[in-house]
Amino acid sequence: MLHYDLEKKKERPLYEALYEFLKEDILRGRFQPGTRLPSKRELARDNGISVKTVLGAYEQLLVEGYITSQEKRGYFVANVETMEEYHPTPASYPQLYQEEQWFADFTSNNTVYDKFPFSLWRKVMREVLTEKDMELVRRAHFLGVSSLREAIADYLYRLRGMNVSPECIIIGASIEYLYGKLIRLLPSGTVYGMENPGYRKIPRIYEENGLSWRSVDMDENGICMESLRASGAGVIHVSPEHHYPLGTVMSAARRQELLAWAAETPYRYIIEDDYDCEFRYRSRSIPALQSMDRSHRVIYMNTFSKTLAPAIRISYMVLPEELMHRYIDNANFYSNSASSCEQYALAKFIEKGYFERHLSRMKKYYHTEGERLRRILKQSSLLPAVSVSGGESGTHLLVKVDTSMTDQEIKDAARQAGINLACLSEFCSQVRPEYEHTLVLNYSDMEEKNLREAVRRLGNLFIQW
Repeated sequence: MLHYDLEKKKERPLYEALYEFLKEDILRGRFQPGTRLPSKRELARDNGISVKTVLGAYEQLLVEGYITSQEKRGYFVANVETMEEYHPTPASYPQLYQEEQWFADFTSNNTVYDKFPFSLWRKVMREVLTEKDMELVRRAHFLGVSSLREAIADYLYRLRGMNVSPECIIIGASIEYLYGKLIRLLPSGTVYGMENPGYRKIPRIYEENGLSWRSVDMDENGICMESLRASGAGVIHVSPEHHYPLGTVMSAARRQELLAWAAETPYRYIIEDDYDCEFRYRSRSIPALQSMDRSHRVIYMNTFSKTLAPAIRISYMVLPEELMHRYIDNANFYSNSASSCEQYALAKFIEKGYFERHLSRMKKYYHTEGERLRRILKQSSLLPAVSVSGGESGTHLLVKVDTSMTDQEIKDAARQAGINLACLSEFCSQVRPEYEHTLVLNYSDMEEKNLREAVRRLGNLFIQW
């Protein structure tokens, strides 16, 4: 007699419950290979269930290879490897990823979430949901919602000095997504150039796509042209308005040199990453490099993740007309990756002037926060700061320290004190001595009391060493 308490698995169909009990007994070795199982009628009678239920369980075991069937003889246990008895519970599964908790995280370059204009965003979202119906459920245009592309073109003309057609703007859910599309437009075998130091994610994108890249040195005027020419790169990624993390602004003369380099031979391109360009505090933003381009070699990229919120997954790129034709010919079957509802809402948010008002408020806020951190650093008697630079734009400062500690030792000691920070050398593919012993302190979402305590703890690290 073989009886199972099927009520234990009453949330499942009866045949599934019986199948699981039988499979567990086979895997635990209760039934040895070659053992004959009870007949369908016998097992049905002993468990108070129908023959059809038993047949369903046996058929599933047959399909998965736990049992075999012999005509007119019945069902037999197959030769499967047994395992130790193990009943996993939710608590027994390992947590694959867990956010580390820090007293202060100077690597976080987040927006300040409580400054997000929730009331205005709700207002435009309600308007979109009221005015749009079929547009929100239809497949969006593969380039992006036309009203948003028009709003971005107008915004770029007024604030970045760019005269671009909405037809040359592509909307995407992230810069990484757009980069993946862009790479497929550029000539195969191209060597890509990357600023050294520079944004660490870009080389990873190149490597994941099997592309060759070279690091190109920086100087006080921006990308070093001698290093660029020596690299053999045909495409260079630059941040002329506000380099991260150095904070360098590319000079007018260097911009002209870079554009002349791109125009020298066919298929050379400049990728202008304009992230953080809006946050310039003591002067107007410098016109984009793209606005100076007469040879149509600049590819412009930007995102709303910093100016609004990371959760609003909308980025965009502006392509030269030749590349745009190639994109339309080869990518028009793709669906647009950004939410249509959010695209319509963002278009209204820009058209009504809400976006620029929000930027104005955030510029004042970040400027004040940067000045506060600079003041706290200056007042510290423990931190061996040689110089503090930055603060004219962006949301981070560079702090050069006088210490015999290596950058890795600084980071490890900081972690022990509950502080997560990055050093400038981490952004280098080739580390030069002048980039060592420099802390990169992002301050965009830290309260004053935390900043003061974090700076005190940092100072203690060097005293104790």
